[in-house]
Amino acid sequence: MDGESTKRSAVALDLEVLAVPNDGSMSDQPTNATIVGTNELYIIDPGDRAGVELIQAAVAKRADARVAAILLTHAHPDHVRSAPELRRVYQCPVLMNPKEEPIMRHFLSWSDIDGPLSGGMTLPIDGGQLATYDTPGHSPGHIAFYEPASRTLIAGDLVAGHGTVGIFPPHGKMSEYFTSLTQMQQLAIDTIIPGHGDLMTQPPDIFGRYIERRSTREREIFDLVAQGPTTIDTIVAELYQSVSPQFRFAAAATILAHLEKLQEEGRVVADEGDPFTVAWRSTTSK
Repeated sequence: MDGESTKRSAVALDLEVLAVPNDGSMSDQPTNATIVGTNELYIIDPGDRAGVELIQAAVAKRADARVAAILLTHAHPDHVRSAPELRRVYQCPVLMNPKEEPIMRHFLSWSDIDGPLSGGMTLPIDGGQLATYDTPGHSPGHIAFYEPASRTLIAGDLVAGHGTVGIFPPHGKMSEYFTSLTQMQQLAIDTIIPGHGDLMTQPPDIFGRYIERRSTREREIFDLVAQGPTTIDTIVAELYQSVSPQFRFAAAATILAHLEKLQEEGRVVADEGDPFTVAWRSTTSK
């Protein structure tokens, strides 16, 4: 499915976005839960515990509305923790890509999932439809949802309304993230609902800007490694001089993801041991 072959559905679906507060390390970034439809509903990424009450209140405002399914872009807790309870409340299936199973935590198990999602599916709802796209990188089975009538992409953690998206090895892969961004450039998109932050209306090639941002960071990382063997801590200190302590691990993990991509390309190698602490060195010239 691409921008040329995707047809606009006859009905533009109602899309309501709820900012669901998060616990823990994501407490400063509410998750965007999306209710799709008017009478027949999909709930996408219901979020952390607070999502149970917020989503029930929003659904209750729709007279005789029925929740057809809960759809999950990926299995990180700030997107899915309320899904099992909402599944019980609405007696509806929960759908997610099986590739997400390795990153599930104790609050969500595969027994809570009723069916698979994968790219290339068309999900009918309330007279309209959603198209699914495989967008791995941030997580191994990440899915984005496209509403063709309004040209809206429900992007999950493919992009962020503020800042950038963290890539966390071993389950996050920078090479896959680049591929997903490039794929989404081909879609006709007027609005993006990111996993966190403000909606992006008529975004000016947001995916191209993300690709350029990540490409620039990758060049900076390689240049540092090319100067001589170095560690991720040293690279973090050089490239993220003002990073707050709570985001230091995300910065280190994303640097590792870039280094792993460069390693796949044969441009860098690492000493044996913990990749976060060993020395990385270049195999090529700049």
